[in-house]
Amino acid sequence: MLNSFQAALYQRLQDFELDDPTHEFGFTRHLMKNQGWTLTYAQRAIAEYKKFAFLTVVANHYVVPSDQVDQVWHAHVLLTQSYWEEFCPKVLEKNLHHHPARGGRTERAEFHHLYVQTITSYRYFFGSPPEDIWSPPDIRFGAELKMQRVNLSEHWVIPKRLPQLRLAQPLAATAIITFVTVGCVDVRQESSLGRFVSDLIANHSITIFTLSAILGLILRYSIRIPDKQPQKPQLDIYQIAYLAGGKLRAVELAITQLVHQGYLRPNVRHRTLAIEKALSPEATNLERQVMQQVHQTPHLQSLRQTSKYKMDFLQKRLEEEKLLMAGWAGRIAMSFGLFLPIAILGGVASVFLNKPLMKIAPVVDIITILWTAIGIITACCFVPSVRTRWGSRILGDIKKNHDVYDVTQRFALYGYGVLSGGALDDLKQMFKAEDEEAASGGCGC
Repeated sequence: MLNSFQAALYQRLQDFELDDPTHEFGFTRHLMKNQGWTLTYAQRAIAEYKKFAFLTVVANHYVVPSDQVDQVWHAHVLLTQSYWEEFCPKVLEKNLHHHPARGGRTERAEFHHLYVQTITSYRYFFGSPPEDIWSPPDIRFGAELKMQRVNLSEHWVIPKRLPQLRLAQPLAATAIITFVTVGCVDVRQESSLGRFVSDLIANHSITIFTLSAILGLILRYSIRIPDKQPQKPQLDIYQIAYLAGGKLRAVELAITQLVHQGYLRPNVRHRTLAIEKALSPEATNLERQVMQQVHQTPHLQSLRQTSKYKMDFLQKRLEEEKLLMAGWAGRIAMSFGLFLPIAILGGVASVFLNKPLMKIAPVVDIITILWTAIGIITACCFVPSVRTRWGSRILGDIKKNHDVYDVTQRFALYGYGVLSGGALDDLKQMFKAEDEEAASGGCGC
């Protein structure tokens, strides 16, 4: 509820018009042209700019705008007469200066903290901010800092994130299997049986493979039941992390929580974590396990080894809620991970055993085509997350409705890429360095 002063200020802001009616190409159209915004979005951004201006007067802290609001502010400052002679003295009743950032880690951490405070103040006065204008902190001080103006008459703009194809993974896996095993099919024996098998494969292999894919998709549908349950489960943050990213995500969340709450301090240079204070009795089971591991070894690489932690309680709860596949369903979902290396080794072995295999070519051909069919089935059944369809629906619902300004929730859902601000920036750098080194096969020496 606004007091009389705040209500009067807010009304003055609403009455203030940025578009000059005497100008054919006004302020709003200027924003649309320079930012590539639609008319509706530009009008919404202007409305949020006025709310930002309101906060600069009534909030008891320095207020940091979102990137979109900042673009409106930049454009308004350039209208010097409107800004300095009308807006500041008559509407805000104070001067509102726009100071450029000086840069540096300290200032970045400070601005991150102030932006979080700004979101808190916004919620107090206006409720939840629109996410497409007020981005989460990790995006505000991450991806949005890399934006540049582009001359569209000279450059094509192609998004890096192309639409994902649901069938891309099974099709790619099937192509690999076929490539690995096709060499074995070419082994022929000049006999009536050999010619019969060759003709059978030539005429019916496509049918067999198609039926295998259909069978695999039916099996995949069956193991991912149920589709829904009578009521939605109430999951804690670690159960959400396990559902979204498995054991490693849950462990990384515990590490992040301990850093975020000041129990651990990251050292980027040595990729270690130092204990800053004793752990609270209210800490979760997994957080206590992580802290025990830090006492033994402070290195991040060692702390991320999931085999050191007991997390059966998380998996069991998710299986009880029918969010993860259990038993044989889970084994079938991951069977392609076992099949693929065996298929590759078999393909390599067949190259060296080509001559001995010539004597039993018909048998080899039959085994090869059956093995390929099994590979297609396992590829179609492959579910890396081991989530049921109900689990995927629940996870999608959580992503849709979670608090995008809560770093803990965002980490649970999306991983360390969302970390931003102060010590969390350091921790993100450490996570990223570890993964890049693992991907390149480096030993860290």
